[in-house]
Amino acid sequence: MEGKKIIIEEQGLRDGMQTLAVVVPVEKKLAYISQLIAAGVKRIQVASFVHPKLVPQMADAEAVCAGLPSEPGVVFSGLVLNLKGIERAAKAGLKHVSISLSASDTHSRKNTNKSIEDAKVAFAEMVKVAQQEKITVRGGIQCAFGCRYEGKIEELLVYDLVQHHINCGVDELALADSTGMGNPTQIHRMMQIVKAISADMPIALHLHNTENKGYANLLAAIDAGIYQFDTAFGGLGGCPFIQGATGNIATEDTVHMLHQMGHTTGIDIHKVAWVSKDMEKQLGMPLPGLIYSLLDRADIKMI
Repeated sequence: MEGKKIIIEEQGLRDGMQTLAVVVPVEKKLAYISQLIAAGVKRIQVASFVHPKLVPQMADAEAVCAGLPSEPGVVFSGLVLNLKGIERAAKAGLKHVSISLSASDTHSRKNTNKSIEDAKVAFAEMVKVAQQEKITVRGGIQCAFGCRYEGKIEELLVYDLVQHHINCGVDELALADSTGMGNPTQIHRMMQIVKAISADMPIALHLHNTENKGYANLLAAIDAGIYQFDTAFGGLGGCPFIQGATGNIATEDTVHMLHQMGHTTGIDIHKVAWVSKDMEKQLGMPLPGLIYSLLDRADIKMI
């Protein structure tokens, strides 16, 4: 396969941290963001604008946004779940937001207290308000490849939600394997169909490694023509509203594999690993990712 330019969106600051018991201070988060930028990361999701009682780790969203550096070419984004979140993101100065709904009715009710149909109506209104605020929108579909509560998700429902997002006027589209239940054959088939539906719209894939298939699913997606992925340094992550949810595919592990295969990302995995090593110290325990722990060992060679 000819090498491709792969776009990585770092989600360690949001998805990676949202379930941590240890609250990471604003100053540390901003230091991590600066280190990730120095590593060559061009897209960073920095926070979610949710109720602090539900996700205490994200209570400092405005403070983090206030401290963001001015970096040409770097896109900072935030996750929003409702109109209040859009309002907060706009006041915080963000120019790009992610707005998601779930392909699982059970997960949708647990995550936003809305049925899928009600969530579709709310989604359309949120996109409209974001556009009025001159904020670009990445529309997301959670649990697109399986749900811990419902099991299999009907593919036609996912494609219907893709078309709904397009009709609402989103700028980008992302499908999430929120539960890590997807498999390479499924990912390859579905992403080809999603590409056909969405024409030239940028498409990203958000993968979790719950069942240790995340990296295989990434390769299947690349083979289907998808070149943008969400990752989290050290493999942090997990949704607080999904049973058994675990981390994202790790930024270092993903980029290392992609570089070995001849793809380019513009990211220095050694510099990302510094962030993961520091987070390991913050938590007092190893992170799920593997490569970060190898990079600082002089007795091990990396290709």
